[in-house]
Amino acid sequence: MNDIRITVFCEHHQDRYEPVKSVYPDGIHAAIAAAFAEEPGFQITIATQDMPSHGLTNEVLECTDVLIWWSHIDNHLLDDTVANEVCRRVVRDGMGFIALHSASFSKPWQRMLGIEYEAGEWGRFRTMPKGEKERLWVVAPGHPICEGLGDFIEIPQDEMYGEPMLIPEPDKLLFIAWWEGGEVCRSGTLFERGRGKIFGFTPGHEEFPIYHQSEIRRVLRNAVRFLAPAGGAKVHSGEGHLSGEAREDLSHRM
Repeated sequence: MNDIRITVFCEHHQDRYEPVKSVYPDGIHAAIAAAFAEEPGFQITIATQDMPSHGLTNEVLECTDVLIWWSHIDNHLLDDTVANEVCRRVVRDGMGFIALHSASFSKPWQRMLGIEYEAGEWGRFRTMPKGEKERLWVVAPGHPICEGLGDFIEIPQDEMYGEPMLIPEPDKLLFIAWWEGGEVCRSGTLFERGRGKIFGFTPGHEEFPIYHQSEIRRVLRNAVRFLAPAGGAKVHSGEGHLSGEAREDLSHRM
């Protein structure tokens, strides 16, 4: 059985400086990638926003079964051409896509969900110097992404995201996040888009060691296995539906 080919995209801006650098000295992408070094069956490629084409050239995307995305303050600086290619790769070719934390404001995620808003234009969010306790309740215990988890995942410190989150109704909801301040939000939201599946997972504020936490790493591994298409994502350009080829025949009107 072939390894699942994962590309981890990270903005790699705030994690170059304190206080984030102390939490993720090798970058947030390195901590996410480390989750997949704990078990066999994965190949990892790293892409960062400062690379040419943000590290997401057509060659990289065509060799990616699941793309994991962490971004924050530079979402608006992502090249539109790259964002569109990511969306096409999901919809046309079946690549899985995972949006972590503030990647809910990333161009690919928002375009595939048909939404467009900036932080502060939706729901509630709150960041305090020490963060606050989050409890991720598992509401779909039989789902493969929730395999090996207990009733909930407790995160000692995170940034609060609260409803209403202006997203479409998910095809499947896996987690509900509860915060010590009383708010809740939908986390672990699954959507199907064309041939691909996309997964939004809200934990992951950059100042807290959330991607070092074993339960969070388990969710990431489970999600990649679930999102990866059987036999790997394949390029479908030039044939069949979703290829981009014009399908309309107007010859009867000539």
